[in-house]
Amino acid sequence: MTSIEDLPGGWNSTTWLVHLAGPVHNPGRYVAKLADSGDADAFRGGLRAAVAASSRGFPSGPPVSARDGSLAVDLPEGVLALLEYVPGRPPDTASPADARRVGETLARAHRALGDEDAGLCEQFAWPWTWADACLRDIPMTAKIRDAAARALDDARGISMRRQLRIGVVHGDPGLGGFRLEDGRIPLDGLIDWSAAMQAPRLYDLGSLAVITRHHPRVLDWALDGYKRVSPEACEELAHLDAFVKLRWMCNAIYFAARLDRGIVRGARSAADNEEGLAEAYAGLTAEAPRPQATR
Repeated sequence: MTSIEDLPGGWNSTTWLVHLAGPVHNPGRYVAKLADSGDADAFRGGLRAAVAASSRGFPSGPPVSARDGSLAVDLPEGVLALLEYVPGRPPDTASPADARRVGETLARAHRALGDEDAGLCEQFAWPWTWADACLRDIPMTAKIRDAAARALDDARGISMRRQLRIGVVHGDPGLGGFRLEDGRIPLDGLIDWSAAMQAPRLYDLGSLAVITRHHPRVLDWALDGYKRVSPEACEELAHLDAFVKLRWMCNAIYFAARLDRGIVRGARSAADNEEGLAEAYAGLTAEAPRPQATR
C-alpha cells in the first residue's frame, strides 16, 4: 500500500513524502517534488547536479529516472520529480559538533562535484549572465538595483583577480537540507539541489552566512568543519564578505521576482516578500564584520 503526506516548507516548490509498501526493515520512502514550470530549467539542472554528486558516493537525494530515462515529467501543474529519500536529521543549531558537520558535509559535496558543470544549462554558468538579465528586467527600485549590481561586479572582479575554486554549488544550503546520520558522519548528506549553479565555492559559504545570520556561532563552527575537509579554502575566506553580499543580491532578485509574479507560496502574505526585499537591501548595504572561524 502507498501513502503520501505533505512535507513542510515550500517557498519554491511543493513536496510530499511517499511511502511504498515493503519489508519492515527496508521501507520504501521517496520525496515527490513539484516545481513551477517557469523554473523548469533550474529544477532540472539541480536534478542533474544531485545525480552527479550521488554517482560519486555523496548522499544528495537524486531523482528516480522515469521509464524513458527523463529525470522529471511535465504536468499542467508544473514539473514533477521523484527523489530518493536521504535518512538523517537536521542539525541542532546549539551544537558545535553538528555545525562542524554541516561545514564538513558542504565541503564533501563540493569535492564530490569537482570542477565539472554537472550538465547545468549554460545560463547558470559563472559569471552568471542570468543575473544581468534579472537586474535589467525585474522591477525594483533604483537603489536596490544599483546595490545589487555592485555586489555582482565585486564578486566577479574578485573571481577574476584571485584563483578561487569554481564549480557547481548547492546554491541554497539551508540547515533543513542537511541530513546528519548519528554515528555515521560519512553518510551525512545534503538534499534539495534546485538552486544549483556554477560559481566560486565561496558562494555557498556566503549563503550559509546569510541563512545562519540569527545564529552567528553556527557559521563559525561550520567554517571550522569546512576547512577541516578543504583546507585550501582558508585563503579564499578573506573574500567571504563579497560573497555574502552576492547572496543578498540573489535574495533581492528572488523577492523582487516574487512580487512581480504575485507569488505568495511559503509566505503569509505579499508583505513577507516586501520584507524579504527590504532585508536584502539592508544586507547589500551593511558594513558587517567578516565572520572569524574559531580555532
